[in-house]
Amino acid sequence: MIPDAAPERLTLPALAPPPPRPPFPFVATAAPVLVSIGIWAVTGSVYSLLFAALGPVVAVGSLLDGRRQRRRTAARDADRAVGALSKTRDRVLDLHERERGRLERTAPSLPELCLPGAAAARWAHAGSDVAAGDAAPIAVRLGRARRPSMVILDRGATALEPDEELPAAVRAALDELRSAASEVDDSPWLVDARDGIGIVGALPAARALARSVALQVAANCSPATARISAALDPDCDERWLSDLPHAVSVTSAEAERGTYRFRIEGADPVVAFATHRSLLPSGLGSVVELAPHGAEEARAHAARFDLVGSARARDAASALAVVAAEHGLLASHRALPHAVTLSEVLNAAPGADRETARIGLRAPVGLDASGVAELDLVSDGPHAVVAGTTGAGKSELLVSWVLAMAARHPPRAVTFLLVDFKGGAAFAPLAGLPHVIGTVSDLDARRSARAIESLRAELLRRERALFEAGARSIDDLELRAGAESVPLARLVIVVDEFAAMVSGQPELHELFADISARGRSLGLHLILCTQRPSGVVRDAVLANVTLRISLRVTDRGDSTAMLGTDAATRLSPTARGRALIADGSGQLREVQLALAEPGDASRVRAAERAPSAAMWCDPLPDRLPLGPLLREAATEAAGAAATHEVAQGAGESGAGVPFGRVDLPAEQCQPIARLDPRADGHLLVLGAARSGRTTVLRTIAAAAAEAGVGCVVVPDDPAEASSLLVELLDHPDDRIGFVLLDDLDLLLARTDPDPRHELTELLTRFVRGARRVSLVITAQRLTGGLHGLAGLFDARVLLRQSSRDEHVLGGGDGAAFDPSLPPGAGRWTGRRGGGAVIQVAIGPDPLPAARLVELPGLRPGPDRPLAIVCPRPVHLATRLSGTGARVVVLGDAPAPDEGELRVSRGQPATVLIGDPDAWQAEWALLGFARRELPIVVIGCSPSELRAIARVRDAPPPLGARPGECWWVEGGAARRAVLDLTRRGD
Repeated sequence: MIPDAAPERLTLPALAPPPPRPPFPFVATAAPVLVSIGIWAVTGSVYSLLFAALGPVVAVGSLLDGRRQRRRTAARDADRAVGALSKTRDRVLDLHERERGRLERTAPSLPELCLPGAAAARWAHAGSDVAAGDAAPIAVRLGRARRPSMVILDRGATALEPDEELPAAVRAALDELRSAASEVDDSPWLVDARDGIGIVGALPAARALARSVALQVAANCSPATARISAALDPDCDERWLSDLPHAVSVTSAEAERGTYRFRIEGADPVVAFATHRSLLPSGLGSVVELAPHGAEEARAHAARFDLVGSARARDAASALAVVAAEHGLLASHRALPHAVTLSEVLNAAPGADRETARIGLRAPVGLDASGVAELDLVSDGPHAVVAGTTGAGKSELLVSWVLAMAARHPPRAVTFLLVDFKGGAAFAPLAGLPHVIGTVSDLDARRSARAIESLRAELLRRERALFEAGARSIDDLELRAGAESVPLARLVIVVDEFAAMVSGQPELHELFADISARGRSLGLHLILCTQRPSGVVRDAVLANVTLRISLRVTDRGDSTAMLGTDAATRLSPTARGRALIADGSGQLREVQLALAEPGDASRVRAAERAPSAAMWCDPLPDRLPLGPLLREAATEAAGAAATHEVAQGAGESGAGVPFGRVDLPAEQCQPIARLDPRADGHLLVLGAARSGRTTVLRTIAAAAAEAGVGCVVVPDDPAEASSLLVELLDHPDDRIGFVLLDDLDLLLARTDPDPRHELTELLTRFVRGARRVSLVITAQRLTGGLHGLAGLFDARVLLRQSSRDEHVLGGGDGAAFDPSLPPGAGRWTGRRGGGAVIQVAIGPDPLPAARLVELPGLRPGPDRPLAIVCPRPVHLATRLSGTGARVVVLGDAPAPDEGELRVSRGQPATVLIGDPDAWQAEWALLGFARRELPIVVIGCSPSELRAIARVRDAPPPLGARPGECWWVEGGAARRAVLDLTRRGD
């Protein structure tokens, strides 16, 4: 029996008696009468007899005052009595609270019994009692109810008899005290399980109460010594028995009753339940009859029973199993093996139809105390975190888990993206698995970046797919399997060494937080593996992780952060793959994880031959031929015309000259790169030597020729380039789509300062004014005037640069600098490019010949004399004499005057020739020439030109053509060619 507490005796407070009634004031009444008679006798005045009336008045006043004083005294005494009784009642309530606390400590609630420290201490105490031969009672709690109080009230020296004379307030306080002292409200209802407990009532309630009592008995009995045998209805859900750490055997029983029998040293407790008292076994010490539907009788006794459902029972049993495993108290037949293979658990686990298994990702991962342990990333997840010290078996778990899911579900139901930041060898056994859509390692930075971009694109793709299907989540889509819609395959992202991945790329924290938040509805699941999740896996991710697996760890804080207990630090270091798992229901269980063998992956690969489609495209090739690209572009253009598509970006078919291919991993495609001179504007190409700058121009020229678009190549001579640009600005030609200029920085470097400035201004005018033609310029780097000019270009292709600084100066991101880029590879910015990676195609044809502007030819004629300024007039006069012209060399012969020159018109051609000094000496003739004659300046400097011809604007630079000169007329200088051939040649 459970010992009761010693009675507590309290003495009622002493109550003051009621105050006595005041006596009649005979003396005070008679004294005034006698005095008034004496005065009347002496004075004879009848008026003195009036004093006799004072006697009755004083008597009445004295009586009234006495009554008032009596009432006031009685009220004060009553208040004191009520206060004393209230204090006594508070003392009673304190004693009741102590009694409730004692009972709660004697039989704690079920959650308290399952606490690690409490359970271990009880099992140790039970073992010591058995060893000493003193079997302690097994106190279990049925619920809470009203029970007799252990407080006894003694009457004591109460000064009043009988109680009926008490004031109403005092009587009420006394009755309340006696009522409070008679029973304890809401007290734990305890019984000794050793005597046997029977429960009678409606089957669901009776079974739930019996389940609660049985769990309490199990929590009080050490799993190492106790045995449990249960006789239950096979149809009832009592799986919690298999989760207990005790040795349990279950047999069938009638549906109307059930029994739990415990075998422990010193006692054999029995807990039975039935729908009728006659169905209970005999010899039970306590029988509890539940009121129908828990109504009148329960309210009469203020009873509340502790009913435990199946799910809560499983939680409690699992918690006891974890404590038992921590202290090595598992029943001998429930101890886990030190190793188990994946093939063993796959064969032992119940199979599923792989073609119809559409919902969930359930797969066996090892063995626990109840048999095969299975995990479902859908119902237990949607995400999982795996922790464990080096050598605990984390990577082996990932391989086995992936193989188990692949063995249970086809590629159309689940696919895997494997991320290994420990060198890439962890997932080697999974190579060739048809479910795997990609493997990423830290050894390939470019592939890692592509995978990350593709993950972002995969989120958007799945959102669009669900929207188009009219489904809220992938679960809705899977429920329609076999109908018109085809569900998306779930994608499981498995990361080995998550800490190494995010330490090198901190921006991934945001991506994985996004996936963890939206993954459940989109069908994306995370399995993140790291040695110490605390501080590595951020709260935004952990908030959505309900499945946590901890192998052995060395730090208690890591175990507590993962599981809420330090049990993972006490896992056996010799059992590789031993782990504690907290699943979606909050249960904690110890599992021996299965290890995959070499043949396991081969069997899964043989079962599924159709590989899953890759999630991202391969990197662009180092060499991209132009011919196949043009044919593909023609096919796309034909399809676009048939469907009336309009191109808006790099990845869409439509107008434009194809010149390469762009890589858009964020959109999971690699469309053709096109350049439309009517819409895309001008293009600047920057790159180091042998980076493919000229290749860009060659490819655009070849593709433009194929498309029938005019293309003009600017010469590499400053004078020719300036003249061509002026002509294109002054005389636009709608047939021309592209103007190509190679190595602008070298061209400007070869140009004198003044012409360089003029050429830069000319290019600026062209970029701003020519909107229906695309100027494509290449340069090695942005030097000098190119900085201001570069900002005017609509798009830019940044090829490989010689250094990171040059890459940044060219407008690139320093983190994206790659000195190993092949020729033609780089970044394309602008309306179409959007900063995407591009590989320019390589055409077979060289760059077309540069276009030269046709210059006017000057030849002496009879209609108009010609003035020539040159540094070597005699030499030039000798060559001009062969043309039949009359040549006058200033300084050697008398200079003709103005009148003679006017008369000579119509005569043979007259040519006045001299060096700058000779012309300045003939100032009158020079003034006439400025007004009337065309002046030809050949072989002189621009300053000499300005001095002779008085030209205000900077003259155009001269090229290297034979006879090229400045022709000054009307105050403006332009390029021309002096014709020195003989007439008739």
